[in-house]
Amino acid sequence: MQFELSEDQLDFQKSLRRMISDRSPMKIVREVIETEPGWDEGLWRQFAEQAGLPALLVPEEYDGAGASLVEAMIVMEELGRGLVPSPFFATTAFGVVPILTFGSESQKQDLLPGIVAGEITATTAITEPSGNWSPDGVEMAADGSDDSVTLTGTKSFVIDGHTANKILVVARSGDQYGLYVVDGDAPGLSRTKQTTLDLTRPMATLEFDNVAATALGEPGSWDRISHMIDVAATLLAAEMVGAMEAAMTMAVEYAKVRNQFSRAIGSFQGIKHRLSEMALEVDTSRAATWYAAHAGAEELEDFPTAALVAKATAAAGFAFTASWVVQVHGGIGFTWDHDAQLYYRKAKSTELLLGSTADTWLQLADRLGV
Repeated sequence: MQFELSEDQLDFQKSLRRMISDRSPMKIVREVIETEPGWDEGLWRQFAEQAGLPALLVPEEYDGAGASLVEAMIVMEELGRGLVPSPFFATTAFGVVPILTFGSESQKQDLLPGIVAGEITATTAITEPSGNWSPDGVEMAADGSDDSVTLTGTKSFVIDGHTANKILVVARSGDQYGLYVVDGDAPGLSRTKQTTLDLTRPMATLEFDNVAATALGEPGSWDRISHMIDVAATLLAAEMVGAMEAAMTMAVEYAKVRNQFSRAIGSFQGIKHRLSEMALEVDTSRAATWYAAHAGAEELEDFPTAALVAKATAAAGFAFTASWVVQVHGGIGFTWDHDAQLYYRKAKSTELLLGSTADTWLQLADRLGV
């Protein structure tokens, strides 16, 4: 397995990093998170038209780029580095992946070209007020036959749920689980944006009152839902790696210029140790994430376990790094005016997304039969 990025992948990474630096500096990020959508629609169009981001995982027969999970990992790492609010994560992990996994040929032909063009954003509503991301957390049931299905209940923590054009809803169908497509403006659907700790990742609560839905393919076991979550976990780990490295760099640069007792604080042993530990967390998390991405791209048998290792490792590393970045900056690191607190918010929030770090390790133990 080749772990180095190819020349084309490196060029793609550099180009995307420049675009983000030019179009979404932290000043713009702070302005965007105050808007109702919570992400920059103009930047998303640019991502679609100039970088082809929504097309990455879509096969060429549906107008996509036919790229792999490795390219999507590169995107998430760069978005995380700049804390860029974007529907890429939800539309890719919770839109493209389930449509390819569950959808019929006609549904793929109907939904994917619009996503590729940047005209359609999508997400999946999985968990409910309990916050449980496992099968036990899904209580909503699909009423009626596949040709005439209605949904009633509540879905919580739906990423970009207040703006997505298409919502894929996980619901029970007897003893199986299905995904059901709902239009964002469907009658009976109420969408409320939530205020969460991570201001760069908008979430919503969705209330379904006898909402008409269309089955995405046939219901099946939880394994297919689990695969979608594994892909999401890998991409989430990549985002955390990018954010972790940016936060560490911020701390290192500050330690070089902040003086105490006529010395740069970076010369103090206690600070040196923390910065070294941050670097170790970044490298460890990146190694786990890159392996998971390559395993997913090559459809290796250990991808489900690799995805969990990547997510848990990156979540723990990001939480440690973001916490110490605030500590290195001292009093200013706690203030709204400093960017350190934005990384801290993302770290604490992402640590719980798709399940807490402890839950992820327990899930890994179950998969390994420990």
